[in-house]
Amino acid sequence: MTESGGNDGFGGDEISLLAEELIQLSVKSSMVEANGKPSLICSVWTKKSYNQDNFKAQMKSIWKTKNKFEIQSVGQNLYLIVFELDEDSETAMEGQHWLFRKHLIIFDRLTKSTKRDQIRLVSSPFWIKIGPCLPEFDKKDLLHAIGVTFGGVIRSEIIGESCRLRIKLNVQKPLRRGIFVSTGNGNKCWIPFKYEKLQTFCFGCGRVGHGLHECIELTPAEKKRIREDPPFSLALEAELNL
Repeated sequence: MTESGGNDGFGGDEISLLAEELIQLSVKSSMVEANGKPSLICSVWTKKSYNQDNFKAQMKSIWKTKNKFEIQSVGQNLYLIVFELDEDSETAMEGQHWLFRKHLIIFDRLTKSTKRDQIRLVSSPFWIKIGPCLPEFDKKDLLHAIGVTFGGVIRSEIIGESCRLRIKLNVQKPLRRGIFVSTGNGNKCWIPFKYEKLQTFCFGCGRVGHGLHECIELTPAEKKRIREDPPFSLALEAELNL
């Protein structure tokens, strides 16, 4: 009778396979867990790769909170931010919109445990400067009417002849360049929009988060034509001060 030896009948290749099977993988849960503390969920609106540690460091440097907060990576380009105080999380939300390397960071509150694939971060508050407006328009009524077309008004300000509106901007849609408003005599007046703290956006499709050369909505031929006469331009950027 032949003795089996110390390998119990397994060849060297099979032993190697068993060793590989012992490797432990760390896989994130499909749930983003809420722990009862004030929490925000956020994502950087870009397809470019970036250093997560740099992102976390920037957030901790620009938010002057009373207590510390923790930033956890809970998915690809998805972060859970846990605060100790409600007022600190509110300060972060009120200060929107925030940018990382000229790219928009989109936030939402996390009040209950949620599956990652059910989290939709596609809108962010923006201040828009409105006008100039014709004197026959009531500015308060005009701002309200324009805000409704964006889905509602978060806040509005009128300082002299300057008007601005805080709305929720759907970043999946092209930036709106303005709106036609009917006057009392049946004519139409064009009222332009300018977006505060507007950074990376496409001069071709008008969406934030990428430039013209990265746009997947346009063909190379369309991009070449658009460079000569872009439908969107830096005219959409507003000065920071009223």
